[in-house]
Amino acid sequence: MTSAGEKQHYALVLLKYLFAHLPTTTTVGLLYDIGCQLEHSCHKWKLLDEEILSRLKFGISVFHAYGHQWPCQIVYHPRKCVGFGLSDGEGCEWLWSSLKMLIPILQVSGYHQRLFVLDNQIRHFDRKAFAALGQWLNKKWTLCKSKKMLALESFHALHIEMQTLQEEWAAQVHSQTQPLPHQPYLSWQSKTKGAKLLAHILSLEKSVQDYQSCVDQLEMELINDQVNDILDFDLQHTAAKSLLSKATKALQQKKSALGVSAQTDLYLLRNNKWLQAQTNAQALKIRIREHLWQHKFELEHLEGSSRNSANGKQRMVFLI
Repeated sequence: MTSAGEKQHYALVLLKYLFAHLPTTTTVGLLYDIGCQLEHSCHKWKLLDEEILSRLKFGISVFHAYGHQWPCQIVYHPRKCVGFGLSDGEGCEWLWSSLKMLIPILQVSGYHQRLFVLDNQIRHFDRKAFAALGQWLNKKWTLCKSKKMLALESFHALHIEMQTLQEEWAAQVHSQTQPLPHQPYLSWQSKTKGAKLLAHILSLEKSVQDYQSCVDQLEMELINDQVNDILDFDLQHTAAKSLLSKATKALQQKKSALGVSAQTDLYLLRNNKWLQAQTNAQALKIRIREHLWQHKFELEHLEGSSRNSANGKQRMVFLI
């Protein structure tokens, strides 16, 4: 290694060297800090042969998995991938941690002396671990049994069939790994635009509730025989249903464009009293503005009808 950072060519060289010494029937589970990007690159640029990729299961080491987005975690987290068990993928980190005591000494050592000390220290760890291999296996086996018992107790307490849980998990993975719809006017790199969109969604939710209440009130008036003019009622009911349909459709489109993190922010914002008051005020302003528009259109229609009637009378008088 000649440079720092997560260079993919280092991992690719190691994988090719490893598979060159393994039987063709061996399946390998790879836990890597950026295993998601490595698998994508391998499939996109054909960096590994298909014979190797078919026997390779990619995952992300536990320490770095929670730094990835949720759609990435449900696919690559070792606790959610079949075959990894309780592996954490932090073997190199354990090795560096055991060698950190040599850092002060080797900083002032020469190149060959540094390699000699590291080789001897790693051989010492190898012999020590091999001598305690039985105790290590027993400890891991006991830990696996205890975790399995706790998991089964939690599962039986749910009173849900295993097949049902598996189907629900498959549906969740399918839903939360879908690509977001392309909307050019959205820029999630801008926190201001993201906050405005969440506030707009909350306002739409309030508008949908108000429109639904208006429709319900009109229908209750019809049921209780409180309608004086059926034509006027039909116009109001049709307009209210149209506004409700438009607001519901707009709300669904806005929500479908949200990612998992944005949906979490939306859930938290619903409990913000100050934001609720602001959203209610904005929804009220929208409804007042829409009523003003409707009133203006009604006046224009009446004025047009009156003007046409007046012009017709004038023409009649002129003809007489």
